[in-house]
Amino acid sequence: MIKPQLGSETIFSFFTENDSYFPTEQQVMLNFQVHNLNETIKHLEHIGVPLAKKKEISEFGKFIWIEDPEGRLVELWEK
Repeated sequence: MIKPQLGSETIFSFFTENDSYFPTEQQVMLNFQVHNLNETIKHLEHIGVPLAKKKEISEFGKFIWIEDPEGRLVELWEK
C-alpha cells in the first residue's frame, strides 16, 4: 500500500526495450526518493551495503544504485 504524504510522489517511468539506462535483463527497477543522498550513502557504507553505481548527478537530481538481496538493482534518488 502506498500512502502519499505532502511533498511525496509515486512515479512510474517506462523505458523502451533498447534504452541503455539499466541492464536489459532487468525489466523493472524500484526507485526510492531520499531526502539527503550523501547521508544515505554514509548510512549504507556504515551497514556494509556496497554501491552498485557511484553517485551520478544530472538535471533530474542525484542518483545511486544498490542491489537487493537477490541482485536486482534499486535506485536511490535525491530530487
